[in-house]
Amino acid sequence: MKSNGVVFTRAQRITLKKDFSQVFSTGVRQTSGPLLIHTMKNTLGYARLGLSVPRRVGTAVKRNQIKRKCREAFRHIQDEFSGVDIVLTVRLHSELSTQEYASLMSKAILT
Repeated sequence: MKSNGVVFTRAQRITLKKDFSQVFSTGVRQTSGPLLIHTMKNTLGYARLGLSVPRRVGTAVKRNQIKRKCREAFRHIQDEFSGVDIVLTVRLHSELSTQEYASLMSKAILT
């Protein structure tokens, strides 16, 4: 995918346990391929992303590659989702391309 000049800042990451819990408990859940996507409106005016990649998905190297690709996919499509918290839970699958992760996220979140 080509870079569109949009960055993924520290503020756009969901890192706190209470934020994850809030999205899991009150958010809307959708499945898109190997991704389980929880979404919830926020009042920040920009989208935030949280990732959950369990050990059963693979080795640390594989999990980190998947996380990097998901972050990059989010970076490219984040303008479509202003004011939304997104938590991705990745299920066991063979690794996809960044474009495929982006299309899976877009389909699930925009529906």
